[in-house]
Amino acid sequence: MAIDRGKVIEAAASKLLERKYSASKEISAKEEIVLPGFVDPHTHLVFPGSREEEFWRRQEGASYLEILKKGGGIMETVNKARESGSAELLSISQKRLETMVESGTTCVEIKSGYGLQLYDELKILRTVRELRRTSPCRIAATFLGAHAIPPYMSQDEYSRVVIEEMIPEVAQQSLAEFCDVFCEHGVFDSTSSEKILAAGIQHGLTAKIHADQFTDSGGAKIANDIEAVSADHLVHSNVSELERMAKTSVTPVVLPASSHSLLSNAYAPATEMLAAGLPVALGSDFSPSNWVMGMLTVAALAARQLRMKSEEIIRGITINAARALRMDRQIGSLSRGKSADLVLLKAPSYKRIGYAYGEGMVDKVLIAGKVQVNQGKRVN
Repeated sequence: MAIDRGKVIEAAASKLLERKYSASKEISAKEEIVLPGFVDPHTHLVFPGSREEEFWRRQEGASYLEILKKGGGIMETVNKARESGSAELLSISQKRLETMVESGTTCVEIKSGYGLQLYDELKILRTVRELRRTSPCRIAATFLGAHAIPPYMSQDEYSRVVIEEMIPEVAQQSLAEFCDVFCEHGVFDSTSSEKILAAGIQHGLTAKIHADQFTDSGGAKIANDIEAVSADHLVHSNVSELERMAKTSVTPVVLPASSHSLLSNAYAPATEMLAAGLPVALGSDFSPSNWVMGMLTVAALAARQLRMKSEEIIRGITINAARALRMDRQIGSLSRGKSADLVLLKAPSYKRIGYAYGEGMVDKVLIAGKVQVNQGKRVN
């Protein structure tokens, strides 16, 4: 591969490139495979603490929504986030982002949603902005004020706060590119979800949606109706709405680690989506309820639980994931003119993706042609 000023010039046989170009620096990838840097299109990276107790409760049979209704889950993290200062949130998030980069991720989407009031939602999004400034990793910011409903407000009351107070301020301060909503029975119904996303669109925020994770709540239909850039989860979506995405250009983002962490046997029908010609993307859904940061771990779960093949997985964590962030013209493949965001893996062939869980596979990571990880460790 020939790289110049951070861009891919050409990918071809080594001997051909050596005849065409003279390089001031060469990086050996002997006995390794070279892939586009991994893109994670769905994370909740900025939050304090963790929720091991919640996982134990799920092991004992409690459901995610039952825990949420009793003030746990998202609301537990919200309470911690409101008590946390900006410096603390930044320090915690920087360490997690370093781990992701060392795992091969060169682009990540980060959502807000653990503030649920204007001051704290802005605090989280400003933390994301600071991560952009301090990390080489590419970051897409998503406003997810509609992540849960505070227990002291009704759905309609809180939806008005999101629409009338939060979205205008987020847009005015240019803190996010995307607007998301957790469309689900017991959280935001389809009517409120569509109103919130429509308000986001009016303020220049591209729509994404948490769709049909636990029930068919109409999330996939909303995504198609408003032509969202992506619909995420899709575990219980109507098949006709999934097929319709081929016409509306909504990118389906499936999150196998989420179902795995929830101890659920229900997974998004990825093979059916692929058979319908959809560009299936894969995300980690890293969050307090799903402690998975590496896309190679996601790949292993996709191979086992979704029966995705290696080539499908690779597209899912590169070009299709970039499409879910509207970044597929800049990253996601080894095409001429795209940013040289690469990951070098110690693997005999691409079929190791999904077969192995990824421990020790990452050798080097490049972002815009600069080595950020060497021998699996961040380069200072």
